[in-house]
Amino acid sequence: MNTLRIASRTLRAFAPLARSTGFDLMQVRTKVTSAKKAAPKKVVKKVKAAPKKVAKKTSKKVVVKKVAKQVKAAALSKKRITLAKKKAAAQKKRVAVMKRNAAVKATAARKKATLAKRKAAVKAVNERKRARVQATKAKVQAKKDAVKAKKAKIASSGPVRPRTLFVKQQAGKGMNLKQMSEKFNTLGASEKQALVNQAQKNLAKRNEIRKSLKKPATKYALFVKKNFATAYESAKKQTNDKKAAFKLATRTLAAQYKKQ
Repeated sequence: MNTLRIASRTLRAFAPLARSTGFDLMQVRTKVTSAKKAAPKKVVKKVKAAPKKVAKKTSKKVVVKKVAKQVKAAALSKKRITLAKKKAAAQKKRVAVMKRNAAVKATAARKKATLAKRKAAVKAVNERKRARVQATKAKVQAKKDAVKAKKAKIASSGPVRPRTLFVKQQAGKGMNLKQMSEKFNTLGASEKQALVNQAQKNLAKRNEIRKSLKKPATKYALFVKKNFATAYESAKKQTNDKKAAFKLATRTLAAQYKKQ
């Protein structure tokens, strides 16, 4: 009797879990109930049916143990399923966080690349401006140097005036400009003539230097120089305005030169 009570209590305790697993406890309850009803009869036949009774009790214990094992297995399976769901949810959350972090990093990288491009463009613009300024400065300086060299080359011919030539000859002799001028005025005719001759030679030399420094005239310039007078006279017959006649003559000469 005690065994049957324990089995009944065990079945009541595991009934919720058995429902979740779908295990049929009705059959076991029916067997236990029928065993309770038949108990008085079995007590009367205690001496005769003792061996069978032990066998039935043993089989009921086995059934209860099996039910308990199955309920435990179902509970364990449910726990495993819950744990697997939690792990899947955590993994999903981890993947979402990784995606979010990757998107943030990609956005930051794009912003950084855009900023770098903008800085590079500004730097390139500044470099071009600086290069233009440097080129302009170099061009101006080259022009100044050319003019300076040209003047120095022309001046290398020497003074082209007698007085200037005399002042240059007397430089470094301890006289000021006024004293040099007074001394020049006291020179004799022969001395002054020598200075005049030297100044004329220097002038001839200077003219040759200037001529050598001039760029050779182009074919078009020579053509215009040769035919401009005739073209200008023809243009003045067509209009009384000198500026209009000059422009007309220039256009006429340009057309004639192209036809050559």
